[in-house]
Amino acid sequence: MPSPFDSSSLVMQEAVPLKPYTTFKIGGPARYFAQAASLEDFRSVSYFAAKMNLPLFVLGGGSNILVSDAGFSGVVVHPVCRGITILHEDSDAVTLEVNAAETWDDLVQHAVEHDWWGIENLSHIPGQAGAALVQNIGAYGQQVSDVVQSVKVLEISTGATRVLSAAECGFGYRRSIFNSTARGKLIIVGITLRLLKHGSSHLDYPDVRAYFEGYGIQNPSLTEIRKAIISIRDSKFPFPREERGGNAGSFFKNLVLDETEYATLRVMLRKNFSPQSVARLEEIRDRFPAADSIKIPTAFLLALCGLKGYRIGGAQVNEAQPLVLLNQGGATSHDVIALALHVKKAMWEQTGMRISLEPELVGFTPQELAEIRGE
Repeated sequence: MPSPFDSSSLVMQEAVPLKPYTTFKIGGPARYFAQAASLEDFRSVSYFAAKMNLPLFVLGGGSNILVSDAGFSGVVVHPVCRGITILHEDSDAVTLEVNAAETWDDLVQHAVEHDWWGIENLSHIPGQAGAALVQNIGAYGQQVSDVVQSVKVLEISTGATRVLSAAECGFGYRRSIFNSTARGKLIIVGITLRLLKHGSSHLDYPDVRAYFEGYGIQNPSLTEIRKAIISIRDSKFPFPREERGGNAGSFFKNLVLDETEYATLRVMLRKNFSPQSVARLEEIRDRFPAADSIKIPTAFLLALCGLKGYRIGGAQVNEAQPLVLLNQGGATSHDVIALALHVKKAMWEQTGMRISLEPELVGFTPQELAEIRGE
């Protein structure tokens, strides 16, 4: 029901269920909820949250989050203003201004249809464009930070707008200032991307390479690359749809190890698994050499630990891609967390590796978060 607070373009509602706004289809109600269609709407919501002394959470496309069954005891704002504008174009590149609420995959499709290179391997990732920056989404050799020029943000405490350079966003692996040092302080309202007109393809990942080898395609077009990525992702990462149940995308981060950690992993695999598993580990290490870290797909280890298909309540580890936890119908956040903790425990006992969760956890108490993170 509407609260006493509203304006010409914004209505604040109370006790709105968040489940329908998330790709996981899990979560209790927000104490207050509003849809923001303009910068002034964001300012009004920020003012309201400050006046009520309540936390503010920006809920975009609802992917990469898990909302507590208890809901969120603060103010949730849902961006709804979409749009893509060309700021500059020449023979080499195009610079786009994209509203934060623009659907990410629609943006990728738009770029591919115009033969603009740079985000084609990021096809079929759910969520909004603004949210893509929060965790610096990446897939198959590309990440959004590769093409970001700047980000327009609203300071929640002051209502002022700022433009941040890509360097100021602190991008890293599944990381930015928006989910670390500036978390809860800034609202992304727009992003500026630079895409190339004469780019080069990234086809090094085995699944991508195998797809094109299978079809005998040596120099695929952007359209063919997008089609391939969609096909590959659909076989492993179920795109959230009503008929499939929900998921939040990858629930666990891949491992990024130093030499000592890698040595520990190798010892544990020799102890608990077959020589073939150790050989596979070394093959994975050699495939993507890096100067200062060793990236090991967590899915490889989850499969070794026999966790594919494991289920607690309505939550299940995906058979095809065990990084994904599925809502198989009626799952609660309690089911998902219990399953995640089981997976983390099994990984630690069998491989000596501690894995981190990727989605943002919304509405959980500090005590719950500490238990989930093993603190």
